[in-house]
Amino acid sequence: MSDNEVLTHLQMLSPNDLRPARKPPAVPEVQEVDQWSPLIRFTTLGIGRAHQWPSQRWDDQQWQTYLRGPRLRHWVAFIDGEPAGLLSLNVPPGGEVEVDTFGLLPDHIGKGIGSHFLTVGVRLAWAVAPAVSRVWLHTSNRDHRHALPNYERRGFRRYQLEDSPTRQP
Repeated sequence: MSDNEVLTHLQMLSPNDLRPARKPPAVPEVQEVDQWSPLIRFTTLGIGRAHQWPSQRWDDQQWQTYLRGPRLRHWVAFIDGEPAGLLSLNVPPGGEVEVDTFGLLPDHIGKGIGSHFLTVGVRLAWAVAPAVSRVWLHTSNRDHRHALPNYERRGFRRYQLEDSPTRQP
């Protein structure tokens, strides 16, 4: 694998662009969690470990800075009361909502949960603030091989490719 990573930027310009996934056999319960919930760090580290996410190297101060972000909101997907995945949205003024973090813990991959959880997450992104005009994200060639196809199947469209020597936050 190249030392460089390729970031694919995707966007959705209307809530009508969402193509919902079917419900999986085990439907996750999605709950918003407080910014200081230990579940945010736990799930982020668990999801990103295999994909070299920068958060794997963060110290406590970097985590505090991230969690203090006033525009971030976090939701955890639970299966049978246990965390299965995380959605974090960056909601700045102006109507452009970023999917900051999205993914499943390894034990929950391949069970149809990710597509459904992304459907729920996109609906949350469109509803999280008044006058949302765009929902966007980026994914990396180092992320799970199902990430990009899942985003595109839900209705996200590519708008930029970026060759990056280091991982973007």
